[in-house]
Amino acid sequence: MTQPDRPLTIKQRAKQGDRAAIAQLIQDAIAHKHITAKVVFDAHHLDIYLEADTTPDQQIATTLIHRELLSLKLPATSITISGKPFTSNQPEWVQELQPEATPTVLTSSPRSARLNQPKQRQKPFTLTFNDVWQFLARFNPFKLGCVGCLALYGLFGASHYTVEGFLDGSDRIMMFLHGVNLIFHEAGHTILAGFGQFLHILGGSLMQVMVPAAIAGYFVVTRQMYAGAIALCWAAQNLWDVSIYIQDAQDRSLPLLGGEGVLHDWHFLLLDMNLLAQTPLVSSLVFFLGSILYLVAIVAGIYYARADHSITRQSP
Repeated sequence: MTQPDRPLTIKQRAKQGDRAAIAQLIQDAIAHKHITAKVVFDAHHLDIYLEADTTPDQQIATTLIHRELLSLKLPATSITISGKPFTSNQPEWVQELQPEATPTVLTSSPRSARLNQPKQRQKPFTLTFNDVWQFLARFNPFKLGCVGCLALYGLFGASHYTVEGFLDGSDRIMMFLHGVNLIFHEAGHTILAGFGQFLHILGGSLMQVMVPAAIAGYFVVTRQMYAGAIALCWAAQNLWDVSIYIQDAQDRSLPLLGGEGVLHDWHFLLLDMNLLAQTPLVSSLVFFLGSILYLVAIVAGIYYARADHSITRQSP
């Protein structure tokens, strides 16, 4: 009686040249390393593409695959193995070998090739008028000019925000903005009059800062970033203006709207909080906060003054 033929094992089928069996053996050889393999056959060439969560270890992967291929005793066939993480489109390393030979790196990844290239001598950096012109051409000239004027005012005008500078009145821009801010200051007293004496007094300084801050917030929410940066400059300038009022809390030398009998806001507020002796510190902190906001606004204004950014925001 003849025994029925036993089905060939995967290895036996692979030795006979079964491509599916060869691919399965290669996959099984590296499966415990959590590496997946894609095998592509050509007439006399074998491409093996390895992928894993992180770049497969080149030495381990090629050794395991080479050991498996040696046992198959395939006819002379060139083999290329490459490895990369799942998230990459390009291999991190590439290696070629012959089944009967020891694995030898013949080609390297693009990253390694760049490292092996001789270093080129860097040319010294020179700034030309054409470089400056090309850089400025990337910006909207009107927006950049406006931010530039605000930056110059902050650089040269911030030092005038003192009691002495206010009494001198030589900074026309400061005095004009103070007149505008005073409208919101007085409105704040009126709006918060029904919320107790402390908030009623604080309401003036609070409102003159919150109005431009709210405007800046509206522009940011509606994605009008450049306008938001300009409005933030105004909010920062109001903090400088308030710092003058705080600085005068002890001496009370500033002329107040309504005459000498009018309550000095920050003398009352600091006295109520037992901080009157810390007047210089509180004033300096408010001025510093205004300076930081002003600097942020200028940087944001320059960034959003770019012409390409304006075009991008206008597109749907």
